[in-house]
Amino acid sequence: MSEKIISGFSVVAYATQPEGRIPPRAFLETRRLPVKGDAAADATAEGAEPDAAQAPPEPQSQAFEIFLSRRFRSTIEAMSAARNALDRVKSVDADGVPDPLPE
Repeated sequence: MSEKIISGFSVVAYATQPEGRIPPRAFLETRRLPVKGDAAADATAEGAEPDAAQAPPEPQSQAFEIFLSRRFRSTIEAMSAARNALDRVKSVDADGVPDPLPE
C-alpha cells in the first residue's frame, strides 16, 4: 500500500488478489484525517474527563476502483497502476474524491 496526504485526507493506493474468475483490481481509497484540537482534547485541557460516548466517530473511508476497463494480468501489475494513479492525484475535494480520478 502506498499513501499520500492531500488536503486533509489520507489517499491510499492498493490492489486486490485475483479471486476465481475475478482478475486483480486496482483501488484508491480516501479517509479524512482527524482534526487536531478535537473536543476530547479541549475537555481534557479544561480539567474534565473525556467521555468515551462523546468521542468523535471513526473517519469514514471511500474506496474508488480505478481502471475498470483494464484487465490486469497480475496483482503486481494492478498495484503498479494504482501507485501511478496515486502519483497523479493532485487534490481531494471536500467529499473525499481524488482529482484526477482515473476511469
